[in-house]
Amino acid sequence: MGTTTSRLTGLVAAFALMDLAGAGPAVAQSGLPNLDRVSPIEEAIAMEVGDVTLTLAGAIEARYTTGSDDDEDNGPGLIGSLETIAMTQLPNRWRVELSYSGQLVSDESLSSVEDESYTDDAVLSVGGVWGTVLLGNVSDTVRDQTRRRRGFGSAVLAFDDFHGELSDRSAGYAGRVGPFVASGVVDDDSNIDLGLTFQRPIGNGSKDYRFTFRAGQGAYEAADETLLFTSQGYSVVGEVVYGSTLLDVGFGQESYSSSAVDATRWYISSGIRRKITVWGLSLEGHYGQIEGQEEVSAALGIQYDLARGLSANFGLNYEDAQVALGDVEFLDSSDTKAVFSLTYRF
Repeated sequence: MGTTTSRLTGLVAAFALMDLAGAGPAVAQSGLPNLDRVSPIEEAIAMEVGDVTLTLAGAIEARYTTGSDDDEDNGPGLIGSLETIAMTQLPNRWRVELSYSGQLVSDESLSSVEDESYTDDAVLSVGGVWGTVLLGNVSDTVRDQTRRRRGFGSAVLAFDDFHGELSDRSAGYAGRVGPFVASGVVDDDSNIDLGLTFQRPIGNGSKDYRFTFRAGQGAYEAADETLLFTSQGYSVVGEVVYGSTLLDVGFGQESYSSSAVDATRWYISSGIRRKITVWGLSLEGHYGQIEGQEEVSAALGIQYDLARGLSANFGLNYEDAQVALGDVEFLDSSDTKAVFSLTYRF
């Protein structure tokens, strides 16, 4: 139990690093996107300072975007990401970790005033056999535990999440009991996100199954910034892994309330991932409706592993949703773009 919880502590504390490169597809996935979809995580650089272990990991990504309906998104860009973690074990065997991660984005397609941007996250976690408590920028903890797997390369499937979000400052918990992982987050606006994950081989062990459930409350601002909605939603995900092939499907429902208008949403997302020697291939699709008005997205991802930590990536991403609730422009997102990138992880 202690070893398993220790691994969970490291996983949750690493969420800040996993959100270090790329560009988010939609409002529901804003913030620092996850490096998981760019390349496999390599061993971090580590050293001992007394009773404290320091680890350092990072990534550099050069990318080129073309075909976007927004001309400002087209062109070359450079992304640098870095995370450091300090961890120690107290005499009572509790594990304490402090992590800080930052991302610097420089994109020539932006204006000269906005050609650089820096974002960062900080997380403090304390873990034991009873689980892990987290404090800081941990609002994505439940989302990362329960979401569908990301596509390969530079693929990003838009709308595959609740539109309602939690604020960055939050506190959370994650704990494992056998094949189950329970997690929860509350932010400084009293929004709550809860999740439960079950994963284990079933039958003769040739297939690995994963099932998740998530329920949460958040806030969503309409695309025209005229109304702020309170959202409540739930989602379920089913996944099966057989050899180097992964198939999954997710269903979700979300309701929105405001001072002027209410709305409901449902969606389904599905995808397939396959690893063939040094190639990673993925194809995903999404369909949903908000008060009968459609939201559609698709993503094709290709990753080629050139060397340890170095990969070439391609993503073709499509999204389309124009949703109006009376005079309120609730959701307005339409784009098709191809992204080429070369990424080095250390």
